[in-house]
Amino acid sequence: MKKYQHGGNINIKYDFSANINPLGMPENVKKILAENVEKFSFYPDPNCTDVIKAISDFENIPEKNILCGNGAADLIYRIVSAVSPCKALLFAPSFSEYEKALLDSRCSIEYCYLKEENGYVIKDFDTDLLKDKDICFLCNPNNPVGNVTDMNILLKIIDGCQKHNVILVIDECFMDFVLNGSDLSAKKFLSCKNVIILKAFTKIYAMAGLRLGYVLSENETLIEKVRNSGQPWSVSVPAQLAGSAALQNTYFIKKTAEFVSAERKFLIDSLNNMNLKVFPSEANFIMLKSEIIKLDRLLKSEDIAIRNCENYEGLERGFYRIAVRTRKENQYLISAMERCLENG
Repeated sequence: MKKYQHGGNINIKYDFSANINPLGMPENVKKILAENVEKFSFYPDPNCTDVIKAISDFENIPEKNILCGNGAADLIYRIVSAVSPCKALLFAPSFSEYEKALLDSRCSIEYCYLKEENGYVIKDFDTDLLKDKDICFLCNPNNPVGNVTDMNILLKIIDGCQKHNVILVIDECFMDFVLNGSDLSAKKFLSCKNVIILKAFTKIYAMAGLRLGYVLSENETLIEKVRNSGQPWSVSVPAQLAGSAALQNTYFIKKTAEFVSAERKFLIDSLNNMNLKVFPSEANFIMLKSEIIKLDRLLKSEDIAIRNCENYEGLERGFYRIAVRTRKENQYLISAMERCLENG
């Protein structure tokens, strides 16, 4: 049986295994939570009225086309439950929770394996792969690699899904970390009723423990099915308060994307000097390949956690993902990796 695991939840000093915003949670979010503790004893608004209004203003999408959930993972399972697919297409490697949600619903899966020699980028796409499929998940930027799908390829996938009547779930949870990411979003294609976009506050606003995600779709029938597939109080009072407050930070995303871009370049340049294979990334994490297949265990002795990617479909031992952190943390990681590679 395949073991599903994720980064984070590690009692260690330097956690590079979870792709959380290195700038941390916005201060106004911390403030609103501290000031409203008494409200946590009440049931949350099942319709998420205030936070959906804030998301609508932020995304410039009508409120009726937005649905909130208890993080992106919750919404993945609810989408699968609502669609009840028999056959699915997944790209590999990619986020494992798509696979787990589909298998839990007894859906058969066909994989479109991406190639190492192409940097695990979708270079071309055969739309015939979508024949007889009910649903397809596309992670953009892709986790664990960090690359963004070329717009022409994205259009080809969308057109193929329309032609074959396939629901296309585009996971954009890391798009806000990408410089000018809004220009690369699939939001402009929401008029295609088969497209549903998945986003979350988890990573960009460092709110992993609060659990808040949302979907965007102009398919109101599908939105209603997803809504009815979950429990009515799926988003807590603190999550709703935090989400509304986070979206008031007009320049936070731009500031984050610029910060991450600079630190990512520093990390990639440093890693390229270590006889490692480093894959191109536009997100807040980097995938690398090392001949030292126990690199994660060696780094643990340095009080550092990185993500071992061998349990990703389409990858094997020797692949690792590291998050982009602050300069001080990144320098510590590079120094530790140099020691490990020298002694490993």
